[in-house]
Amino acid sequence: MDELARHLAQAAYELKLAGHAPAQADPEALAALARAALEELIARGLLPDPEPDVGCWSVPRSGLH
Repeated sequence: MDELARHLAQAAYELKLAGHAPAQADPEALAALARAALEELIARGLLPDPEPDVGCWSVPRSGLH
């Protein structure tokens, strides 16, 4: 199992989602897990950052320097 899968599994356990069918899980806990997954994907550069910080590594470097 890779690091991302372990991180998301740990988050699911902490949100008490383990052992529940997604259709029967707490909607707030599911939303929290979805947020965690998106944040990790953005942090790993697998999804574009919708709100990049100035100077952040996820922003393409300007060709002016």
